[in-house]
Amino acid sequence: MLYFEKAKPYLLTILYLAIFIALYLIYGSGDTQNNFIYNEF
Repeated sequence: MLYFEKAKPYLLTILYLAIFIALYLIYGSGDTQNNFIYNEF
């Protein structure tokens, strides 16, 4: 549990990076990517 407490900031950073990259891919790509995203969800 102590190890998890130490690793939590890194996990949050990775999570925020993953969300940022996902948003970049959704809004930064062309129409084909957007259509794929809308069809998936």
